[in-house]
Amino acid sequence: MNGFDQLVWREWRRSRTILLVTLGIIVLLLLLVFSQPQNMPPEWAAGSGYRVVFNVVFSVIGIAAWIMSFLSAFLLPLIAANSLAGERADRSAEFIAPLPVMRSARLAAKFVLLAAVAIACWAPILSVSSPFRTVDRIEADFGQALGLLGMVATFTLLATALAWLLAARIESPVIAAVGAIAIPMAIPMVLFYVPTIANPPLFRDPSVFYSFWIDSGGMPQPLTYLVAAAFFAAGSALYVRRLE
Repeated sequence: MNGFDQLVWREWRRSRTILLVTLGIIVLLLLLVFSQPQNMPPEWAAGSGYRVVFNVVFSVIGIAAWIMSFLSAFLLPLIAANSLAGERADRSAEFIAPLPVMRSARLAAKFVLLAAVAIACWAPILSVSSPFRTVDRIEADFGQALGLLGMVATFTLLATALAWLLAARIESPVIAAVGAIAIPMAIPMVLFYVPTIANPPLFRDPSVFYSFWIDSGGMPQPLTYLVAAAFFAAGSALYVRRLE
């Protein structure tokens, strides 16, 4: 492996426990869903034996994809927080500081891992959003899945960027992890309820404030990307300048 590959591998090793625990949660949730045979649709048992196997396998994949997309709202902020604060806990930041490794390369490796995890969480739901649907329903189902994924992506993007910023300032990985779990729960409350509580003249209708972040189709608005980019940039700047 070259130098950058080693940096990416370093990030993977630091976050693999979180990823493996998340995989375990997905498996447990799937076991809970499929432990109740009476809840399985009768059409799964229709057709030949191969068709039944096909239905069950792709249903498992589809449900797992949905679970994974929702868990990403917590997984990605945890990865971001652990990526910055975790290297202080295992003292690898002190070890690598005197080496001829640019901070920008270390940051790039962290972003590569984040991007890979995001793709792994979100790509499957787009490919299995319409299993066992008739052809004329595929386009509608795909659009509905894309809109729901857009809402999840909005919350996840903002939560991950904020966790990234806070972790750049926090030395304790435990505090960073607690913040990474709390932030995804707090952001929807901010987007939905703060305008109602504050009741400013411009946002008397909470949907007006909400529309600045997510459009009617569930897609992130430019403000979402700008705020997330600002958080990521600020956190990256703090990371580059901090002393180990």
